[in-house]
Amino acid sequence: MRMDFKAALLAVGMMVSGSAIAGAQEATEYYEDAGNVSYTSTIADDAAACGDVAACGGACDTGCNSCGSGCGLLSWPCCGHGDAWTLFPENCCGIKIGGHLSAGYYGNARGRNTQTGNGPLGFNNNAQNVVLNQVWLYAEKEADAETYCFDLGYRVDGMFGADGPDTQAFSHGNRDVWDNRWDSGSFMGGAIPQAYLTAAWGNWNVKAGHFYTTIGYEVVPATGNFFYSHAYTMVYAEPFTHTGVLAEYNGLENMTVYGGWTNGWDAAFDTYEGGSTFLGGVSMDLTDRTSMTWMVNIGDWGSQNDGNIFMNSLVFDVDLGCGLNYIFQTDLGNNTNITGEQTYWYGANQYLLKEINDCWSVGVRAEWFCDEDGARIAATGPGNYYAATFGVNWKPNANITVRPEVRFDKFDDIGAGGGTPFADGNHDDIMFYGLDAIFTF
Repeated sequence: MRMDFKAALLAVGMMVSGSAIAGAQEATEYYEDAGNVSYTSTIADDAAACGDVAACGGACDTGCNSCGSGCGLLSWPCCGHGDAWTLFPENCCGIKIGGHLSAGYYGNARGRNTQTGNGPLGFNNNAQNVVLNQVWLYAEKEADAETYCFDLGYRVDGMFGADGPDTQAFSHGNRDVWDNRWDSGSFMGGAIPQAYLTAAWGNWNVKAGHFYTTIGYEVVPATGNFFYSHAYTMVYAEPFTHTGVLAEYNGLENMTVYGGWTNGWDAAFDTYEGGSTFLGGVSMDLTDRTSMTWMVNIGDWGSQNDGNIFMNSLVFDVDLGCGLNYIFQTDLGNNTNITGEQTYWYGANQYLLKEINDCWSVGVRAEWFCDEDGARIAATGPGNYYAATFGVNWKPNANITVRPEVRFDKFDDIGAGGGTPFADGNHDDIMFYGLDAIFTF
């Protein structure tokens, strides 16, 4: 495998030295209920730690869940949240229905206002426009093995918005299969990213159908991410969804094991491409405050993708205490096509997230992504992508989250083409800025 080691060392140095105070990500209940691996650290209640002046570096506001306006930070307005309003709370049969709305604006300092003006960012590529990103609905009944010896469940998600075309089962190309090409207008569309059945008994949980991938840290639903924009690794290095069967066993101490069969990447209930891959891995608690998750997808990528795929992701999640959360993720992918030609992509992300109080969190994400052969972001060619994102989450109540952010991206060409991926292909660096609001119900 060819690698630019100077670029790799520079990236590591940038991410280590660039780590700054950041904001804690609160996983919403209904995203976790989707059955995906949750990499979001549920930060321990620091109420006791807030009473410890030494632990927080100063007096703490014990009226907040976290360290409030203490911990050496400037005073931030603190507020308490009641229970979130839900559309249809869980009924006596265990069925619940809910969702969210998200909309926002994402622009760039280069002034490009075309539908690809923010490219090659995924999900935020429509520049200088206020857009409806996600109208999301779900219906779910969890399989409850704790109450019953054996139980069945299901989950169905449907969404519409500017994120729809990026969420569809697009591996089918131009074939109208499942939700592929459910597009409306120039950049809006619909998708059914999940539709699966579950069975639970004892320490086993088996899911069959169409579901989110277990690979990576960031996710498609806006409610599952701290930042408005996405990392290159999430958009270009990893699948979004799979269709198949995935088993989960949690009978080992501090460890959960996953394994199953899928029909490749981002494909629905169709075997046209002939994909056949193993999806699995392990999630474990290394200490009381540190967890590790490793996931892999390997096998036949299907006839339309020419050959075999190997893709794995390693995520470490560390609760540093006092509302501070650190996440490290590294990915490596390889495709060997039918002629034996190989392409590689890999990278590393770091997140430092700081929950100040119930209403305020701040965060930074530093990323390096190498598309070594230009296979993942083909329009630009081989190169290294660097990005640093700074953001704030404001939750005025339990149902609303507002996420402003600013992002700085740089491309380092490692081919012979002199690639300039930003601002409609005219620059190798750019500054982005944006703000969105999420309403859950």
